[in-house]
Amino acid sequence: MKKSIALLLLVAVLCVWQAGEIFAVSFLKFEREFSGKGSADGFFSKNIHIGFDDTGNIYVSDADNRLVQKLSPKGDFIMQVPKEKTVDNVLRKPGDIAVDGAGNIYVVDQAVPHHMPETADPKLYWFGPCVYKFNRDGELMYTYVVDVIDVRPKVVLPTRLMIDEEGKTAFAYQPRNYDRSVRIDVNSQNQLYVLDAKNAKVHKFGADGEKLVAFGRYGASDGEFDTDASDIEIDVEGNILIADTGNHRVVKFNAKGEFILNFGVRGRNEGEFIKPIAVVALTTGEILVKDKSQFKRFLGSPLANFLDVVSPSGQGLADVYSTGTGLVNSVIDTTRPRSASLNPNLQSSDLAILHRRIRLLEEAEYRRYLNDYLNEDDEKDENKKEEAEDLKIKEIRETIYHNVIARVQRFDRNGRYRGRVVYEVDRQSAEDHDLAFLTLDPLGHIYLRDGSDLIIRQYSIEGFTIKPSHMNAIYNTRAVNRDHAFLEDYEDIDKAADVDDQLNLLQLNNSFFWTYNLSESWNLTLADVLTYGEQDERYITPPKEEDSYDYETQALTNTVVANLKFITNSNAYHYKEFNLYAERIDGTTDLYQQALFPHLNRQAQEGEGDASSTAFGVNWDVFTDVNLWLEYTDLNPADTSRNFERRYFDASGNLYEVFASRNRARQFVGELTIKF
Repeated sequence: MKKSIALLLLVAVLCVWQAGEIFAVSFLKFEREFSGKGSADGFFSKNIHIGFDDTGNIYVSDADNRLVQKLSPKGDFIMQVPKEKTVDNVLRKPGDIAVDGAGNIYVVDQAVPHHMPETADPKLYWFGPCVYKFNRDGELMYTYVVDVIDVRPKVVLPTRLMIDEEGKTAFAYQPRNYDRSVRIDVNSQNQLYVLDAKNAKVHKFGADGEKLVAFGRYGASDGEFDTDASDIEIDVEGNILIADTGNHRVVKFNAKGEFILNFGVRGRNEGEFIKPIAVVALTTGEILVKDKSQFKRFLGSPLANFLDVVSPSGQGLADVYSTGTGLVNSVIDTTRPRSASLNPNLQSSDLAILHRRIRLLEEAEYRRYLNDYLNEDDEKDENKKEEAEDLKIKEIRETIYHNVIARVQRFDRNGRYRGRVVYEVDRQSAEDHDLAFLTLDPLGHIYLRDGSDLIIRQYSIEGFTIKPSHMNAIYNTRAVNRDHAFLEDYEDIDKAADVDDQLNLLQLNNSFFWTYNLSESWNLTLADVLTYGEQDERYITPPKEEDSYDYETQALTNTVVANLKFITNSNAYHYKEFNLYAERIDGTTDLYQQALFPHLNRQAQEGEGDASSTAFGVNWDVFTDVNLWLEYTDLNPADTSRNFERRYFDASGNLYEVFASRNRARQFVGELTIKF
């Protein structure tokens, strides 16, 4: 037994040692909120992009309002481009935005018509994306054209008739992906980099607008990226970082466009990504990367089974919620210890539990719980969008709590993992349910936005702290009172009752459940169930009153379960977790029996019983298909509901017998399950 305990202690020490990983986690600290839905100064539409200058000023391009606004670091309005809303506004559908060291503003626009100078009467226009350069006062300085325009393509190209700005007939050529958007950034030499993801190219322009170089190609090898690459960033050394979304990595080039390195692979563990969507380089050289990986934490209904949620094997010392013969057994036998190792019927469920874990897609792209109800074609269908939103609301409302954890990972300049920042969104909160990631800034701030009111929230990064927002607690109380009346007339010639039995049963249950997400990988859960039962019975036999008795039974039980879970591999189809758990049950019972008519009979019985049992163990997915379960159990008692002591009094009221029954068992159980 000592060896068994020593083994468990060793495993516990290893778990605590691994717990140091928790403190590599940082959290968000709310700083301020600003903006909102609208078209007034400081307000925006839903479709926006954000950029920042060296002093922390915020620049917002607004596609629907067709303008750019400059805000202070606190979100106060400063200016806008254009200064006045006019019909000749050059901005058609502004997209990504960047600001150079001189305060010049670069704004992407898409589906812009570019006149080919060599054509006239009629004019020919080429549609495609471009980048406008405005000075710090909002005056247009230059237009960067992304596509190469050839007025003599040597092939016949289809065109469309259009009316130009002078009201004359003209022709328009709209090549494939002419209305695509591109991403941009500017280096310290005011050189512009354009990420043209659809064509798997990065274009570099000089400060004078001259195209200097183009690099990159489609693929997944070194120096390649997918056509859905979603962000570009220039670090303090002038290197280019590409968020290679489809390949689940970040690609790094030098200023000349030469490949340096990749970092990240597909997954949800440290240093892994699920579709990186934003990358920012801090002045310290550290790199922040936001991906689409999200981790849901929810508890379904009904609440009555929440002890199974805490116990990693779904088994425990006590079955608090009786499904047996009713309240009588709940009162008398409510605390009978039922160790998983002593109940052979429970052991058969272990394999099913392992199968459940293997199939668990909690950390996969669980599209039904995120914004991925729709495919790209459905996004434009308002009816389908509304149906998808209704489905998502229904799924979330069917849970007692439903939270989603997201993360931003930190890397050094060489792509080595350095930690992560996690934040949690309550999907059942009226205010926060649609809070979503917006952007990162070079100072390390993280911006989230309310999807309904479009209010922007700014957060800074702080170290490991206790976050009440990561906690969920549930309290449940239940009272049942039942009265029974039994009247029996035995086989005789009169109708008088031979037995009059009056029985009252009272049961009170108080349940408390608490869970805390220390991070997306660590979770601490506690549950406490306090049960009080009372039975009061008056058994009267009118023909023979000396055999009438009063019975009273009172039972109190408290069960506490704690579980520390560490998800060792959160990737789909390779899911593994490590659980360290403990369970404690304490109970007392008082029994009283005495004759109802002491002048005829003074027989009585008194008894007290107690129970005190403990279990702790480890449930560990060593490999995806291999589960190890170790448990030490101290059952006191092991074979009865209570350790009892009873005292018996005769008809004269004298003590004539004392009876005591105590039993106890200690055991260690080890179980290895392998799935082939």
